[in-house]
Formats: sequence, structure tokens, C-alpha cells
Amino acid sequence: METPKHIVGVQHGWNLMSANYQFESDISVDEVHYAPLSYGENSLNLLGDVTGKHFVELGSGGSQNAIALAKLGAKVTAVDFSSSQLAFGVSESVKQKATIDFLQADIQNLSYFQDNTFDSVISIFALEFIEYLDVFLSECNRVLKEGGQLILSTTHPLGAFEWDADTNTLNVTDYFNPPVEIWKENGQRYSGVTYFRTVEELFTNVTDSGFKVEVLLEPKPLGFDNEHLSPYKGDYWTEFRDRINLVPFAIVIKALKQ
Repeated sequence: METPKHIVGVQHGWNLMSANYQFESDISVDEVHYAPLSYGENSLNLLGDVTGKHFVELGSGGSQNAIALAKLGAKVTAVDFSSSQLAFGVSESVKQKATIDFLQADIQNLSYFQDNTFDSVISIFALEFIEYLDVFLSECNRVLKEGGQLILSTTHPLGAFEWDADTNTLNVTDYFNPPVEIWKENGQRYSGVTYFRTVEELFTNVTDSGFKVEVLLEPKPLGFDNEHLSPYKGDYWTEFRDRINLVPFAIVIKALKQ
């Protein structure tokens, strides 16, 4: 079956963006991150002891989280659609001497994995590129073992709306129907799509897919003096700091398979 053009657009867009994004970002390979300029796993303690657990990171990007998990003793599979992002992850894993199984694939359907394979599914800033959320979450449930955990971080629904930098205010036109963002990098043939979901939509889709939500967070950024403690920072985020200080950038969910 042919991959939809907007999904190809996301793939090609990240192939083009990857080098600049990784250069301008400072992402830890020693601590799992969940939101830019904010606390990571060392403070939030969402994962528990990962030693010997089998993780899959869906939409792994540069695979910094996958590397951090492997260095902590987890068995890790990293999946991403972008060859450029995966190439960065492979190179970094070699530098860090971290053993990871890498797979280039579309994460909207996980038919390449068997049932009850993983102890944990983690997906950080990939959900917003997935069109059919119910299908994705159902697949996450299928590949998880009983009692397995699902860790999601995605763009907050308020991220769909325009920020006025002159007044430091957000222009929320219709929260209950957030717009879909259509975007294209220079040289990109097909446009990519970013989907924004309300908190209720995210929560309901997770619970309807057979999970019990244990934690729901809207991470605040660290103060400027403590920003160095964040596992996810860098020049890429400088222009967004005023906005992130006042409006949540991410929503983080931890849920368990029932």
C-alpha cells in the first residue's frame, strides 16, 4: 500500500531538517528527556528501573533517549521514518558504545512487531505527526506485555495557536478545534502535517485503547539559572523561551496496559 503523501512529507521534511536540528539542539544521551528546557527522567521518575527491560522508542529521531536507556541497561529498539535522523542515532550510539536495534519504518502501524514483545513503549514528540491516533495506540497496546508501560510526550494543543511576541500573549481562536499545521522545508516535494489534539482527546484515546493513565504532566521550563540541568535544551529553543515560560509546550502521559 502506498504511503500517503503527507506522511512522506513528514519523512522527507525531517531528512532535510535533521542536520540543523541536531546541530542547534543539546540533547542528553545520559538522561531521558520529555520536554524542552524542562526536567527529565532524573527528576520525574516515570520509568522506574529499566535494567533488562525491553524498550521500543517510536519516532526515535536522533535516538538520544534510546541511547540513554541502553546505557542504563535496557534492551532497546529505536524506530524512525527519517533516514537522516536514524543515521545520526547510529553514529551517536557507536560513540556512546550503546547497543541498539535500529529500524527505519513508519510507526503508524507496527505490524513488523509481534504481540506482547515489549515491557515499555516510549514516544517523545512523534504523536503529533500521526494521523490515526486510535490505530497507533491500539498497536502500542498489542506489542506491549501485560502491565507494560506507555510513555508519551507530544506537542501541547495550545501549540497550535499563534504567539504574539510583542505582548507575550497567545491568540487562542478555538481550543476545541485546533488547526492542523501544514509545513514544508526548502526543497521538499510534499508538505508535512502536524496534528494538535486537546488534552481530553489525548486522554480519551489512551484510555479507550486499553490503558490506565497514571501520570499526566504539562512540564514547566526550568529557571534560566537551572536550565543547564535540562536534558533537552540548546540554541534551537532560544526563540521559544518566552512562550514556553507562560504556555506549556508539551503534554506528557504515563499509562499502563490493563
